[in-house]
Amino acid sequence: MSRERLTNAGRHGSMKYRTANNHIVELEQVPGAGSPWMVRVYKRILMFKKRVSSDWFLDEGQARKFAEELARELSDHSTKGIEERKPGWTLHRAP
Repeated sequence: MSRERLTNAGRHGSMKYRTANNHIVELEQVPGAGSPWMVRVYKRILMFKKRVSSDWFLDEGQARKFAEELARELSDHSTKGIEERKPGWTLHRAP
């Protein structure tokens, strides 16, 4: 798999996945009690980043699993999964 995992130690709970086809999947949690986990997908175009989708989770494990699956899908040069789920802002509740 041509997926590169980058970590940003400067932020609390932050992780980035960069795919071969210029997509960036970010997993981030802003510090604070009860704050949600955000999984954002960006498409890199020259020097700019365009946000493609943003999913929010209340559970860390669920957010990490979703981010890794999304990075795997995007590394296979397929944006079909993102297009089918109609990207935008989505809150996923904990199971």
